[in-house]
Amino acid sequence: MKLKEHTMEAEVLVMGGGPAGSVASALLARAGRRVLCLEAGTFPRFQIGESLLPRCNDILDEAGLLSAVQARGFMEKPAALFLDGPTRERFSFAEMFPGQRPSALQVVRSDFDQTLSTAARQHGAKVLFQQRVDAIDFEADGTSVTHVTNVETNERYDVHARMVLDCSGYGRVLPKLLSLETKPTLGPKVAVFNHFEGDVRPKGPEEGDIWITVHPDGPWFWLIPFSNGRTSVGVVGERSIIDAAGANDAGRLAKLMATDPNVTVRLRDATPTMKTQRLEGWSASVSRFHGPGWAVCGNASEFLDPVFSSGVTLALESASRAAKLAHRQLAGETVDWEADYTKVMSRAVGVFKVFVMSWYSGALQKVLLREKKDPLIKRSITAVLGGYVLDEANPFVRDGQKMIEAIAKLS
Repeated sequence: MKLKEHTMEAEVLVMGGGPAGSVASALLARAGRRVLCLEAGTFPRFQIGESLLPRCNDILDEAGLLSAVQARGFMEKPAALFLDGPTRERFSFAEMFPGQRPSALQVVRSDFDQTLSTAARQHGAKVLFQQRVDAIDFEADGTSVTHVTNVETNERYDVHARMVLDCSGYGRVLPKLLSLETKPTLGPKVAVFNHFEGDVRPKGPEEGDIWITVHPDGPWFWLIPFSNGRTSVGVVGERSIIDAAGANDAGRLAKLMATDPNVTVRLRDATPTMKTQRLEGWSASVSRFHGPGWAVCGNASEFLDPVFSSGVTLALESASRAAKLAHRQLAGETVDWEADYTKVMSRAVGVFKVFVMSWYSGALQKVLLREKKDPLIKRSITAVLGGYVLDEANPFVRDGQKMIEAIAKLS
């Protein structure tokens, strides 16, 4: 392969400096690998995916990043509260199975992502911002030359690496360059959201709960409280319903907030603090998770839906697993990427996919809000909501579809 005069060398090139990229970079750097992490944007940056799951803390801790995150003083998230009119059900993470973390965090992503990136650099990863990947050439042995542009200086250079991990999120660098993108199984939805001040929160330990409320017209809301006094509020639904609520997104969000009785309890007098944001067409999938010398992680591979806050969890899970497999491969081991990565991550995504699709069909809503649930059933559901989707002892992991359908019929 012909290299440009200006060439950088790395054992592992990580594309993307978000949570997945930082976890992969930190794990590999701590294992003694030469890691180069290229981020196309700059930090801090606004991003959604603000409500984490307890499983995230396990992965962050293993990567040596949790202490830096905890030092930022983010809001503790002890539970998820589901509401539909007067009906409500709280799923406390402290009531999951032994060994599973009893809480998670609600994070301002601009601060969270910057904290992770800084900590990954402190562990030895080389992290560069404003670096755009333009093309990549793979050799038969998996080594690669990545063609990069510094978007500020317009300087072009090559990166020679033995392994590439795509953690580029919505940028989806390798799926686009290698034509890996496939049609997602989930239908399109629209999300409209903003941050607010003046949220009248519950007092005591329930202040940090995420609220997921069902609007009378069918959409659903998230309410995510932050430790800085602000609250992330978003509504998700069919485009026709969202757009019919007003002439612009700010008006639509305000109208739908005012007509959800549970949202108005907290946000009747709240004030938006930024321009109302809109997101649609977020579901994504790929035909392959790996190939010779590369793997795709996190949102670059699969993204489902924001309803159960699974995005960051799956991103961290995939980045952690891919980084460990890359380290083993670079050490000379024979790695079965199909069994140890594709099948494992497909399983994790599949469990959440059942929950997401059942939510929108209405079946899961009946299960979650059903009165007098069996304690073991509730504990098992809570464990999935906590991100522990690879525990085959959990019946909602083994066969969530069957469990949800059976309980929904009883409801």
